[in-house]
Order: sequence, then C-alpha cells, then structure tokens
Amino acid sequence: MDFRPLNDTERRQLIGALRGNAEKNTAILLDRRDTSFAGTTEEITDDEVISAIKSVPCHY
Repeated sequence: MDFRPLNDTERRQLIGALRGNAEKNTAILLDRRDTSFAGTTEEITDDEVISAIKSVPCHY
C-alpha cells in the first residue's frame, strides 16, 4: 500500500470527525475496501457493526 498524505479537505473532515467522536460520541465510518475515511453518523446499523467485526484479523 502506498502512502498518500491527506489533502486539506480530507484532513479537516477527519479532524472534525475525531472531535465529534470525542465530544458527541458519533461513529467514524471507514470504507471497507481501502479503509479510507467515509464520514460520520449518529447511528450505525447492525450490518455495519458485523462487517467491522468480520474485518478484524483473527490469528488465535
């Protein structure tokens, strides 16, 4: 995977999402294919939670 620094817009969106997560408990969404930032939401669906759990590598 090649490193690509965030552009200014992406950086501002990510910082806002991190602040929202810390202050208002909003969820930070990632794209399943490439783990890029995909926004925030107040509520997450069960399918999104299951997908996140399945994406965690398990070596035990």
